[in-house]
Amino acid sequence: MSEIEQVIEDYVLGWNSSKPEDRLLLMKKVLAENCLYLDSHLPKPVDNIETHCQLIESFREKFPEISLQLSTAPDSHHGHFKLTWKMVTKNGDVFLGGNFFGEVNQQTKITKLVGFVDKK
Repeated sequence: MSEIEQVIEDYVLGWNSSKPEDRLLLMKKVLAENCLYLDSHLPKPVDNIETHCQLIESFREKFPEISLQLSTAPDSHHGHFKLTWKMVTKNGDVFLGGNFFGEVNQQTKITKLVGFVDKK
């Protein structure tokens, strides 16, 4: 497994964590402190780890039965990556799907993550 694949796997683990303190630890492991997260559903970019975790917590409070899964293995080169994801219910139904495009720094921490949601 490449370093970027491990970072993505840890990001997904953090996203799916039911404990905010565990999520924060994992996100501190994989996100640069000033990581920029952009998503068409957000009014403005998220620009730090704590706000990123708050965004996930807010989603998980609304949809506690939903988990994030990778639909494809990450593809990466030159510090950039892309992947397809899906959000799935406990019984396996796809709730949402989309893509992430991102960048990592020299320490293989995510510095930018751009999310796209597929239209249903």
